[in-house]
Amino acid sequence: MDVRRIPKEKRGLATRNQSGAVTTGRFSALRRMLGQGALGGYLPALGGYLLLSLLVLAPLLPHFGSMIPGGPVAAVDGWQNVWNLWWVHQALTSGANPFHTDYLYYPDGVDLHLQTLNISNGLLVFPITALFGPIAGYNTALLLAFVLAGLGGYALALQVSGHRLAAFIGGALFAFSPFHMTKVWDGQLELIALQWPAFYALFLLRTVELRRRREALPAGVFLALIGYTSWYYLLFFAIYSLLFVALWLMTLPGRRTRWTALTHTALVPLVGGLLLLPILLPALRDVQGTAPRINPDSSLDLILIHSANLFDFWLPSAVHPLWGGTVEQLGQTWHPFIAGWNLALGYSILALAILGGITAWRVAWRWWALTLTALLLALGPLLHVGTTRTALYLPYTLLLHLPGVGIARRPSHFVVIATLLFAPLVALGLRRLVARIAPARRPLLIGGLAVLLVIEYLPPRWPLLDMTVHPYYATLRGEAGALMDLPPRDESSLPLQAQMLHGMPLLGGFVSRAPSYPFVKVTPGVRQLWQMRPDNAVLLPADMTTRLAALDFYDIRQIVIHWQAVDPAKRAGLEAVLAQLLPEDARTHADATLSAYQVPQVEGPPFAYFGTGWYSEESTGERYWRWMPATGEIIMVNPTGEPAGVVLLLQMQSYQEQRTVALELNGQSLGTWQVTPTPATRRLQFVLPPGEQRLQLRAPATREQDGPRDLSIVVTAAEFYP
Repeated sequence: MDVRRIPKEKRGLATRNQSGAVTTGRFSALRRMLGQGALGGYLPALGGYLLLSLLVLAPLLPHFGSMIPGGPVAAVDGWQNVWNLWWVHQALTSGANPFHTDYLYYPDGVDLHLQTLNISNGLLVFPITALFGPIAGYNTALLLAFVLAGLGGYALALQVSGHRLAAFIGGALFAFSPFHMTKVWDGQLELIALQWPAFYALFLLRTVELRRRREALPAGVFLALIGYTSWYYLLFFAIYSLLFVALWLMTLPGRRTRWTALTHTALVPLVGGLLLLPILLPALRDVQGTAPRINPDSSLDLILIHSANLFDFWLPSAVHPLWGGTVEQLGQTWHPFIAGWNLALGYSILALAILGGITAWRVAWRWWALTLTALLLALGPLLHVGTTRTALYLPYTLLLHLPGVGIARRPSHFVVIATLLFAPLVALGLRRLVARIAPARRPLLIGGLAVLLVIEYLPPRWPLLDMTVHPYYATLRGEAGALMDLPPRDESSLPLQAQMLHGMPLLGGFVSRAPSYPFVKVTPGVRQLWQMRPDNAVLLPADMTTRLAALDFYDIRQIVIHWQAVDPAKRAGLEAVLAQLLPEDARTHADATLSAYQVPQVEGPPFAYFGTGWYSEESTGERYWRWMPATGEIIMVNPTGEPAGVVLLLQMQSYQEQRTVALELNGQSLGTWQVTPTPATRRLQFVLPPGEQRLQLRAPATREQDGPRDLSIVVTAAEFYP
C-alpha cells in the first residue's frame, strides 16, 4: 500500500519510515505488528497459508497420526525428531530435566544441550503429542512451520513494502522455498522451524527503525526461540544481526537518533541471552575451545563438503516432482558425500527480487547487501565451482576463529538468511510491477504469475514413512530395567522408534553428537556383548558369574538381537558370548529376524574391573600387562545389600623412572605410592558399602619412545577377592 495514494484526510497517523514501511504511532507493539488489525490483514494471510500448507501436505493428511513424510534421510533424522517430541513430553510430564536424558546411553545418560532437541517444537505441539502421540505432534510441527513461516515472511515483507498482496506472495515463496522443502524432505525438524527467524527479523527491523524499547522485547524472545530450536540458526542470525544493525545505523540521520537506536537494539541480545541462559552456559562449557580447522586436501572435510557450490544457487529445485531427479543427479556430481545440498533460490524469486532492487533501490540496497553476504558465507571457506575446489579462500574462513563456530559445520545453511530476505525484496518488486499495470489488467498479471509460481514451486511427491518396529517390543511396555539392542546402531533411529513403544532406557542411542560412552567399553558382560566377541582378560578377570552379576547390578534386563543386521563375520563371536553369559532358559523370543533374552537376577559376590584411562591389555604369551597414562580408574562393585570386605592386589612398575602415584577413592585421598621401574606388589583392603566405588590412580606421564602414547605406570598382575 502506497500512502501517497491515500487521501490526506484518511491517512491518520500513517507514515513511511526509511525502509519504505508503513508505520502507525497510536497502537501497542502487538497492534503495530498487525498493521491495520488482524481482521484487516493477518487473518486472511493466515488462512491463505493454512490452505496452501494443507495442499502441500495433502498426501499425509489421511495418515497424520501414523506416518511422516520425507525421503531416505527422513527415515533416520525424521524419526529422531519424532523421538525428540516424545522425550520432551516424557520429561515435562514427569518433572525431569528435558536437556538431560537417562533413556539413552544408559546408565550415564546424555546431555541434550548441543543436540538437535529443538525443545521449542516440543513445547509448541505438546498438547497434540499428549493427546495423539509424537507422530501427530511431528506432523503438526511441520504444518505450523509452513503456516507460521509464511506469516512471518508476510509480516516482514509487509513492514518493508506496505503492499499486502505482494507481501503475501513474498511470504509464500519463503515458506515453500526449495530450502524449506528440502529440510522437510530430510525430516530435520530443527531446521524446518523457519518461523522464529522470520519473526525475529521483523521485530529487529522494528526495533531499529521505530527506536522503541517495547519492540526489543519480542525480538529478544524470538531470538531465544531460535536458540532453543537450532544452534546453527542462532549463530547465523547473530551474525546477521551485527551486519543488519551496522547497515541500518549508518543510514539513520543524526548522532542522537543512531545512539537511541543502538541502545534500544542492545536490549535484544540482552533479553535473548537471559532467556537462553539455561542452555547457553552448559553449551559453552561443552563446546570445544579450539577453532575448527579445514583441510583443503581432504575430500571428506566436514566443513568443506557442507559448503555451497557456486552452481547450487542457479539450479532448479532438486525436490521438484518434474525435474528434481535430473537436478539431483547433476548436483550429486559435486556433492557425492551428502544429501540435503539443495540450495536453489528460484528463478521467479530472483527476477522479482532484482526488479525490487532496481525500482526501490533506496529501500532495497541494504536487503540485497545482507542477502549477498549470506550467499557468500554459504559458500564456505573455499570456493567450489562444479567439481573443482579452488584455492580461493572466502570470508567464512574468518568465522572459523570465532568462539562457538565449532558447533556449526554446515556453512551452506547460511542460505536460510537469503531465502528469508527475498520475501521483502520480492514484495518490493511485485509492488512495483502491480503499480505499473493498469487496474483492469492486474487480475491477469496476478493469475499468470500465480500459475508460474505454482509450476516452479510444486511440492515433491512425498514418500510416507511408517514406523518399522518389531511386535515383540510392545510386550515390554511397563517392564523395569534397561534394554540392550544389538548390534549397536548409533546412526539408526530404529531403536528410538522401538523405545517409543516399550519405554525402557537404552544402552547407546542415536543423537546428533555422540558422547563419550566408556560404560560399554569397560563393564564386564556389557563389553563382550557390545563388541560381539568373547573377551578373556587375564588382569582382573571376569568369569560367567561376574559378568552376569554385572548385568544384573546395572539393571540390564533385556537383550534384543537383530540377526539380519549383525555382520556375518561377527555372528559366531556373538553366539559364543551369549553361550558363555546367559543360561539356556534366558531366551524369551526367537523368530527369523529377532531373538530376545531376559537377564536373570543373581546374587553375585563383589567384583572389580578396569575403568577409564587404561590402554588395552597386552601380552606376549604368558605375560600380561596394562599401561596407564596420567590417570586410570579401577571400579569396585559390591552388589550385595551389606558392606563387604575386599582385597585388591596390584603388581606395578613405573615407566623409565620412579613416579609418585596418588590414590583417591570416590574423590577422597588415600595417600601416595612411590612406584619404581622394578615390579612391586601393592595390597589394598577395603570395606565396600553397597554399590559402585571408584578408585582413581594419578601419576606423571611421559611420551613413550617411538610411540604415540603417554605412559606412567604399568600393571602386570591384578587380583580382587573378598
